[in-house]
Amino acid sequence: MLENYKKNDFSGIFIVVLSSICFAVVPSSAKIALDNGVSLLVLLFSRCLIGLILLCPVIFLKKQKIIYFDINFLKLIFISFVSVSLIAVTYHAIEFLNVALVLMILYLFPLGIAIITYLSKEEIFQPIQWFCILFIIFGIGLIIIDGSFEGNIYGFSISILGLLLMIVFIYFSSKLANLTGSAIMNFHINLWSILLLGFLIYATDIVVKFPVNSKGWLAILSNGFFYVLSYFLFYVGSQKIGITRTSVLATMEPVFAAVFALILLKQFLNIIETLGFVIIILSIFFFERLKIHKKTNI
Repeated sequence: MLENYKKNDFSGIFIVVLSSICFAVVPSSAKIALDNGVSLLVLLFSRCLIGLILLCPVIFLKKQKIIYFDINFLKLIFISFVSVSLIAVTYHAIEFLNVALVLMILYLFPLGIAIITYLSKEEIFQPIQWFCILFIIFGIGLIIIDGSFEGNIYGFSISILGLLLMIVFIYFSSKLANLTGSAIMNFHINLWSILLLGFLIYATDIVVKFPVNSKGWLAILSNGFFYVLSYFLFYVGSQKIGITRTSVLATMEPVFAAVFALILLKQFLNIIETLGFVIIILSIFFFERLKIHKKTNI
């Protein structure tokens, strides 16, 4: 039994790390698409459409239940609305700020989840974990004081909104994935997001712009593909090792994203930004590791 546990544990970690690598491609590909003439609404719609198309064969092969007539149906609608709002806010934020910095803010979400579980008495924290919170705030302060936002309070505010949406999405979707399965939940998220975005396109005068070159089309395709693959793997991994450990490993995503942004977008972090970035990631990591050890000892 112990051998099977270790095997399942290793496979879960591997899946989540792979999910992090896939997700790291998403913001850079989105930035490339936006820079090559794609409007935000088209990018959102295409991302969800590609995800839906890719998930259909998976749902068919698994022969899982697709339609729900209970409370889970309303939960799926709610999570879908939060998901598409999160995507829109994230893509809008990277129009104003460095990709790595936007993701750095978004990946404070393990802290938010920890606070929720503490207030709901799902978790008990050690005093030293609150010091980790202070270091996280200090890391954010370094980035702001450094002036890397160039006075762009709007971009920073949008990123904070994205963080709040990320916390809500991860917390509730992880619970829902355990009930419906990762593939079904992601299928519904993309389906309802498409319907919502389609309604917006039809009922409003929002400008719809398509890529002006092949580079833009390639960015759209890669954005949709790696988006659905990353989320699918994330929840498969969380079912194996739990949402807490999955959140810990997910803090690697901004690091991978910074690497891809460096390669694809030539976006660099200066010394102060890098220091703040490292402090935040390490603080979240140790915060979560202490929580895991405490749960293990009980």
